[in-house]
Amino acid sequence: MVKNSFTLVETLISITLLAIVISGFLNSSYYDEQNHKNFMLLNNLENKFNTQSYSDFTKTSTSIQIVKNNENIENINVSKYQFENDNIKIYKYEK
Repeated sequence: MVKNSFTLVETLISITLLAIVISGFLNSSYYDEQNHKNFMLLNNLENKFNTQSYSDFTKTSTSIQIVKNNENIENINVSKYQFENDNIKIYKYEK
């Protein structure tokens, strides 16, 4: 007698093994909650930089000295917007 198809038991065993392999890949994928939070925070900060709404930033005014061609010295007053937490430190100078 020649066997031409899978039996019900073989099919159930195959589906069970396939489910175990798929769930193993899903659970072993790299997902770090802190990295996701940092990514979302950086995206939010980038949007605030683009819209120039600096509500979450600390503002300080400073003077920067620029030397052009090793002879011309120019002083520029700028505003420094800074955000800092445990994982991220970012700042922007704006004239």
